[in-house]
Amino acid sequence: MPKVGIVILNYNGRRFLGELLDRAIESAINQSYGKVEVLFADNGSTDDSVEYVTAKYSGRVKVVSLGENYGFCLGNNLAVKHLPRDVRYILFMNPDAILERDYVAKLVSIMERDKRIAIAQGLQRSLNGSFSSLGGFIDSYGRAVEVDVTGLEDKVMKLNIALPVLWASGSAMIVRREVFEALGGFPSEFFMYHDEIDLCSRAILMGYKVVAYPGAVYYHKRGMAETKGINWVSWYFANRNKWFTSIRYLPTKLLIFTLTLYLSFEIITNILKSLKRSNRLRAILIIRILMHIMKNLKRELSIRKTWKDRLNSLSKYIVKIKSPLISSNNLGRVGLVKAIKE
Repeated sequence: MPKVGIVILNYNGRRFLGELLDRAIESAINQSYGKVEVLFADNGSTDDSVEYVTAKYSGRVKVVSLGENYGFCLGNNLAVKHLPRDVRYILFMNPDAILERDYVAKLVSIMERDKRIAIAQGLQRSLNGSFSSLGGFIDSYGRAVEVDVTGLEDKVMKLNIALPVLWASGSAMIVRREVFEALGGFPSEFFMYHDEIDLCSRAILMGYKVVAYPGAVYYHKRGMAETKGINWVSWYFANRNKWFTSIRYLPTKLLIFTLTLYLSFEIITNILKSLKRSNRLRAILIIRILMHIMKNLKRELSIRKTWKDRLNSLSKYIVKIKSPLISSNNLGRVGLVKAIKE
């Protein structure tokens, strides 16, 4: 039985999440799988998260203070170094996610049966019950799209299939440690957002599979999706990193289309809209994104060159839809409709 390390990366979880932080930690501790080590890595919190978790979960959770806020990517990369060397699988888990008791056991089982699976996630259900998803793809504009199975949960949970996807959600995804380390971990230059898309894309380009398995279930607060208004810090990183992943991994013809048409249109329309006083911050952030991309374009093109002979292998993970969600109306495009009917 391979050992699993569960990494919970925290930033002011006590202040922002309250009892949800406890529910997340306890769901990790109480996994039915026999060989689990839980690591609580604190990303420079200014609340009492470290003291609280250390006192309450002494002997059950290993607590590591990273000292400052490194973001999702570098924070998790640093946390992994504190796991014992005999850990073969790493489950990256948000502090606002709650795992069903057999979550780890079910995902390890499918990965042990198929050694080509490098990364997996289960069925993600929002805590408020409004949304359920199974990983995601990207559309022809380079945007991340999720496989929306809201309303179909009872059916998909009965499916004993591992659905190939382009990316698994970083809120509760499990990764083979040897693959994670061979790929160099998450892209630390991203800080947060689109990090799982970058990692999963590289895994697929290396010949591995990324899957979503609906038999394993977890619940997630979903951050921006369940927060009213716009978090401009999140908006900035999500949009900036979307462009980085497009430059790195989109097949050449699609990249040219995306850069010349969609991105140009997006830039112009957003700046025009942002001329209103209430939207000037958006305009400033768009300009900052453009400047950051130009400053790092040489780096991005160098990364693209590394994978140039394999990029066409990602074409099958690009869906032609006009929505941020792959809904129940077009699940056939990702191979789910036939399975559900059967």
